[in-house]
Amino acid sequence: MTRHIRELTRLFPGVAFTRTRGGHIVATVGTARVFLAATPSDHRAIHNIAAMIRRVQRAKP
Repeated sequence: MTRHIRELTRLFPGVAFTRTRGGHIVATVGTARVFLAATPSDHRAIHNIAAMIRRVQRAKP
């Protein structure tokens, strides 16, 4: 597991992170899924991914 996925797992303990056959990462938040790149391309990538997960968590009924 890469460093940024370990950090996201620590920040979001209720979210399951799995790897797809194509090498991407899927964050499963309840019934919603957020697809992530396996290797972030810039220094803001972790913050942007965390923001996407927070948005999905807030949208859950």
